[in-house]
Amino acid sequence: MRTRTHYLPLIEAADGMVLGAPVIVKNHGIVRFSLPAGHALTHDNLRQLKIHQAEFIFVATPDERSDEQIAVDTALAARRTMEIFSGADLTDPNLAALFDQVLGYRTA
Repeated sequence: MRTRTHYLPLIEAADGMVLGAPVIVKNHGIVRFSLPAGHALTHDNLRQLKIHQAEFIFVATPDERSDEQIAVDTALAARRTMEIFSGADLTDPNLAALFDQVLGYRTA
């Protein structure tokens, strides 16, 4: 089954959601709490994340879109990203790197 990943405010997280990336909560450079990618969240995990003041998590959800819809959504996201960066000087290595990251995230 295909999945989509996206950031979610912790307040919107629920039991059973699956992490799309590891969660590592640090305080003054010391790891206080962590969960691996692919972990299904539990009520206790959510409580611990709140205690450690996590704000966002990266979750993976089932992607039930058709291949055609995915292609349309990807093209729209790419076009919107191009519009956002239309005035940017993409010969600048820093802006080009930012563009690549944003495009990759929005079209994934």
